[in-house]
Amino acid sequence: MEKWKRSEPTTVHKVGWREVVTKTYLMPNGQRAAFDTFGPEGQQFVAVIGLTLSKKVIIARQFRVGPEKVMDELPGGFVDEGEGLEIAARREFQEETGYAAGAMTYLGGYNKDTYMNGIWHVYLATDCTSNGEQELEDEEHIEIVLITIKELISNAKSNNMTDAIAVLKAYDHLQELDQ
Repeated sequence: MEKWKRSEPTTVHKVGWREVVTKTYLMPNGQRAAFDTFGPEGQQFVAVIGLTLSKKVIIARQFRVGPEKVMDELPGGFVDEGEGLEIAARREFQEETGYAAGAMTYLGGYNKDTYMNGIWHVYLATDCTSNGEQELEDEEHIEIVLITIKELISNAKSNNMTDAIAVLKAYDHLQELDQ
């Protein structure tokens, strides 16, 4: 299959703090179609699977308005303009958890949703240590929970967390660490 040819116009609409980007394509059947996507084009995100010295996984537990339930998440978020991926991962991890990331291993990127313009980059951080308070934004209400590697994998399999693909990227490393 060939990539579709993108044509104009492309429009961007702000909805709250989010962007909806409408992209128009020439499809294989010769027709044009417009598709709404979310987030700025080229946006980068980071997620961190952080483990304490005792190999407990540091989880950000929070209420999510889409599914309307409390879910476990990997700490992470937006990469600021001009910011390196690892620097952003360390910053987001510290802000959301109050933990300093130890050794960092980049595990790769993935598209979290086919209608989202950004790429999520996953890091595995080992030997993380508590270094103070969370630095949360007004709309963030995050409870930090320490769980086992087995619990993390179980949560990813059972729709109890939002970052199952990131856990899959780390699966082999997590299995080794759990030995």
